[in-house]
Amino acid sequence: MRNIFDQYSQPENRLTHALVTALAEDGRLLKRFVRWVMGKSAPKGAALDIVEQSFPGEVPRSEEETEKRGLPDACIYQDDRWVLVIESKVAAKLTYDQLRRHEKTAERRGFKRVAVLAIDTERPARLLPNSWIFRSWAEIYAWLIKESATSEWARRVAEYFVAAEKRFVGEGYPVEGTLTTFAGIPFGADEPYNYPEAKRLLKLAMDELRKNQKLVRQMGIAPHASGRGAITGREGSAVWDFLQLQGLKKGEAFTKLPHLTLAIEVDRLLVMVTVPHGIRSEFRRNLIDLGFDGFQALFSNLNTELLRALRKTKGATPWVAVVQRRYPSQRAAAILDARIEYNLQTAFSKKQSKAVVKPQPQWLKATYDALCSKRSNLQVAVGASFPYRLCAATKNPRIVDHIAHTWLACRPLLDAMLR
Repeated sequence: MRNIFDQYSQPENRLTHALVTALAEDGRLLKRFVRWVMGKSAPKGAALDIVEQSFPGEVPRSEEETEKRGLPDACIYQDDRWVLVIESKVAAKLTYDQLRRHEKTAERRGFKRVAVLAIDTERPARLLPNSWIFRSWAEIYAWLIKESATSEWARRVAEYFVAAEKRFVGEGYPVEGTLTTFAGIPFGADEPYNYPEAKRLLKLAMDELRKNQKLVRQMGIAPHASGRGAITGREGSAVWDFLQLQGLKKGEAFTKLPHLTLAIEVDRLLVMVTVPHGIRSEFRRNLIDLGFDGFQALFSNLNTELLRALRKTKGATPWVAVVQRRYPSQRAAAILDARIEYNLQTAFSKKQSKAVVKPQPQWLKATYDALCSKRSNLQVAVGASFPYRLCAATKNPRIVDHIAHTWLACRPLLDAMLR
């Protein structure tokens, strides 16, 4: 059955329609929205009204006619005394001229006080006049979540935002920024893994992590660099993305440097610093030249730092993954030829690891030997595994902080390679 909010073809119109419908149906929610947006209540007197795809006093137009005439997406108003003109975007960009035109039109129609609300996924680069207001869709979503405790309509619209974002991500719709906010990863016994939802959550988490200034300063990430291209799959047991490091030469592939990888898998969250197959030879050589004793000392330091970073995430484990793949063609899915994964604590004695894990240092030796004698598409990754069934922290929005702490704990690996 078609959602009651899906009445328009354009994404921004569907989202605005959902919001306007809720505000029109719940008068108290409408008043609270105005107070939240404006920072104060609407002027006392006449009741608030709201119209969509038109100015007050006009017959609502069709979506096509609205686009042709350049009408605002919605207006909240009180008679002819006060109006809040709303213009919203998702994929297209807000323009100064369009907003100014809406403001002037409202003034010509006799409104004594005119306010302008611009909505988009990200704040426009050009500064808005002080008389105009900007709210992101994610800010509106967070406000709806807060209001959903007392408003059924707020709850329904918030749920629609999630469904719309999932659809945009699944269909590869070109949306910069997000419609919602990251609220943790819900997968586990009570909520089975869902690939489209995993894609949406991955995008939200990566957007949060790109803003982390410690990752920028201490790990040297390039916050504005793109990660993976469009993730076009519709099903699977894992979805992943990465943060690039600064320092790539013009035209170089991201695989020439280590990168920070985040994967939402069917049973766990995997947070790794990846040494890719195509890394510059001098960086791989720096690891090999440590000798096994130096390599073991480096990974002992990594184990210590990771255990310190994970001390507040019960169930999370320092982790190493060594993978060999091949690709039948450039666009074909990878064929997995070999994979070794292990708890990093296995490489050290119980006294060193302070864990009940039994030592099996041959896994670490095999990792070093594979790097030394690499003859295949081989990558090595170090970080942490957060199994959903053991690590309740994955369900909390603050898991993004633990992801960042895990990457920061792997700084010694970057120092050893990039020296």
